[in-house]
Amino acid sequence: MSADIKLASLDDFKSLRKDIGFHFTSQSNVESIMSEGLRPVIGDNASGGLGQSAIPKTYISYGLEGVLQLYNRLISVAFQARVGDLNGISHKPFIPDSAKDKDSDEHLSMIEGFEFVRQYMEDNKYFIFDAPMTQYERSISDDELDEINSSIKGFDEDGVKFCSKFEQLNDRIGELTRSDAQGNRDEILRLVDERNRISLLVREKSLSAIDSKRGQLLNESQNPIMEEIEYNDERLKWINQVENPHNTHTRIINGEVGPEGVRLTPDMLRLFSLDGQTQGNGLDFLQAMLGKVTPEDQIYLDKPACHDVNLLYKFLDYVHMVEQYKQAGLLSIKPEETIQIGDRRRIVPARLVMDMSDIDKYPGLAEFSKNLEQYYEANRYKKKTMSLGEESLEKNKDTKRKKDVESQMTKDEKALEATQDKLKV
Repeated sequence: MSADIKLASLDDFKSLRKDIGFHFTSQSNVESIMSEGLRPVIGDNASGGLGQSAIPKTYISYGLEGVLQLYNRLISVAFQARVGDLNGISHKPFIPDSAKDKDSDEHLSMIEGFEFVRQYMEDNKYFIFDAPMTQYERSISDDELDEINSSIKGFDEDGVKFCSKFEQLNDRIGELTRSDAQGNRDEILRLVDERNRISLLVREKSLSAIDSKRGQLLNESQNPIMEEIEYNDERLKWINQVENPHNTHTRIINGEVGPEGVRLTPDMLRLFSLDGQTQGNGLDFLQAMLGKVTPEDQIYLDKPACHDVNLLYKFLDYVHMVEQYKQAGLLSIKPEETIQIGDRRRIVPARLVMDMSDIDKYPGLAEFSKNLEQYYEANRYKKKTMSLGEESLEKNKDTKRKKDVESQMTKDEKALEATQDKLKV
């Protein structure tokens, strides 16, 4: 029996800037998530030889700032990463055919990267949910957080510093993985278990220091989803999650078998819809979210952990151009594909795609691609960038200017036609 899929538009939420979380996933996962919820896991990117996560977590983006930072990061990674890094099974169907002959160490061009993300996000859906933050008696200052993290460096076991041992284990795991991951599997897993043991010991030893600084939890009865100050088991340190909202996770609690992130149950989740009636995809979501940005939003997409040029508006311009090409019948049909992910088979439906091997056949695209690369190069090394709110204001001004020019041209054309009619008489 199909899961009960609850839809929601952005207007259904009290705030898009705080106490709200987002998670995107493939259309093929929607029904299972609505049946089982979002469970804390050590996912494919955080497990195995090089993965460092010791605590199962439920990864999300927090607030408008976090979800747009992550979207922008995805756009940037599409042309910054090597083709070999993108060629994993789940991403492979969306790589433009023009890149199939590229060496694994090469990169997609910016316009190829845009098409990759367009196809990928067209296949994705967004879950939205209320994500209230914990409230404590006191807040923790940056200096207090630094003090606790400094104390972690002194933790030891039988005279051996935990941090040093953790780094040594990481180095050794990396060596074994690079040389022969399959042949060294048993030894790698043994070392990963030891590394995880150290990480969890550090959390347990330093948790009391955190609790002593912030005091009693005041809203425990409300089952808060998010924790502002949380332990990063991949770095052996406590961090302020609000400073990195694009790649955060739900609050860590003590589960049945140990610490884990709070699970998001099906009743908490709603699927994004433009109108509240039909499912929207990842492209619809971006357009809707950017429409909610105001000039007052002091949101920067190039924070210390996320050095990226804001490409969101440029990407949306590209999406609109593709829609025009689609209406003109210029897109190609990519047939349905079946891929194997672990023990699961996934069907990627047939879809319309751009032929990136010949962009000249799309009116205006070659010029757009050239201007895009120039924009990127002009902005990638700037020390000071505009906030998302400021860029939104500039974008609206540009749109108004274009409409004013088009309106004036229409008026001029009508005046010219009237003059010509008079002359004929």
